[in-house]
Amino acid sequence: MKATGWSTHPSEHLKPNENSFEDGEAYIARKDIINIFTDGSKTEHGVGSAFCVSTNDIWAYQWSAKLNDNSTVFQAELTALHEAVIYASHLPNHNTSKIHVDNRSSIMASCNS
Repeated sequence: MKATGWSTHPSEHLKPNENSFEDGEAYIARKDIINIFTDGSKTEHGVGSAFCVSTNDIWAYQWSAKLNDNSTVFQAELTALHEAVIYASHLPNHNTSKIHVDNRSSIMASCNS
């Protein structure tokens, strides 16, 4: 039977120094970090989630999905974060990645569930 939702929680695998909740941190491009930017939105045209990956200031990858019209913006934000974590978890171990999330409640929900 295929599991639905998150089968393992990302926070179970983080060390204390791997998580930051700094507000207003300026984005500074660093050559040694893979930056992943997430977002979710809801308009009269529908609900969607997306993330983009930047490596050495080059857009290296993007992902997006249209969600059910009954989904909330919060669900869209969580979906984008979830997919970004999956993407980052498949990067080679020598790569450092930083996921940028503009919705603090999404971060808190993923850490507390």
